[in-house]
Amino acid sequence: MPSRSQISILALYFPRGSFFSPIRVGLAWKRNSSKEAVLRMVLVSLFVLCASFLGFAGPHLAGRVERVVDGTTIAVRVDTVFVPLSGFAPGSLLQVRYVGVDFSKADLEKARALSSLLLEGKRVFVEVEEKVRSEDGSVFAYVFLDGDGLLMVNAILLTTPVFSFAPTPGANRYDSILAYFDRVPAPPSLVCSVLYSWNEAEKHVGERACVEGPVASVGTSRGGDVFLNFGKPYPDPNRFTIFIPARHVGKFEAVFGPRFWTNLLGRTVRAQGEIRLYQGVPEIELSDPVNLSIP
Repeated sequence: MPSRSQISILALYFPRGSFFSPIRVGLAWKRNSSKEAVLRMVLVSLFVLCASFLGFAGPHLAGRVERVVDGTTIAVRVDTVFVPLSGFAPGSLLQVRYVGVDFSKADLEKARALSSLLLEGKRVFVEVEEKVRSEDGSVFAYVFLDGDGLLMVNAILLTTPVFSFAPTPGANRYDSILAYFDRVPAPPSLVCSVLYSWNEAEKHVGERACVEGPVASVGTSRGGDVFLNFGKPYPDPNRFTIFIPARHVGKFEAVFGPRFWTNLLGRTVRAQGEIRLYQGVPEIELSDPVNLSIP
């Protein structure tokens, strides 16, 4: 039976919301659901992963990351050359750019921080794309944390919301794999037969309906419950609240991403459920992500 740490390693491979998502695996394990079912999911996941990299021919060189230049570029001090390549020798400092990975300028600091967390000071194995170079002279490459080609950094970064797949002209060896890791299924669509604005909800206590409004504040309890406040921030008594109990939060994160509520301020969100009062404040309690719409 796999350990929890072994299951957590799968988080490096599979995108949020996919069938093989580590969030889904981890939640299933945490909820003590059928261990056989979890094991089957893990085994299938490993099969997909291994099948994806059957074409890996082995690294061209290895070295230690001396500096993370930005979110997609690292400086590697080469210590071993496995395949003779012109211009690469032990002791040389090589600037490497990840093939197929990009990020927006707004996420510049986040991208660099994630890359640093994963790679700074680590020994890496590099599969070079010999035919293409970046404008600044960097070598385009696939970077691995292991010599067997299973832990591809390019793919790992694409499982986060900060990075996105961007084809590199002339370097398409693993494009189908990288594109897969970048895919995040669209959240379920919410169909409403009755829709109220957040400031109308108090008049319809006891009804099952959709309520829509701008998120003015968000919060969490010590126990892990999540609160989305529409129209007015907490503790304004004229607000409308979406309440997600802690035991259900993981299901919402599997669909909308880890700590999704931290990105909702100012956005218009819609929820469906029974409208009720809690300490004088109208609210809807959610247990299923199908009842939440985040445009």
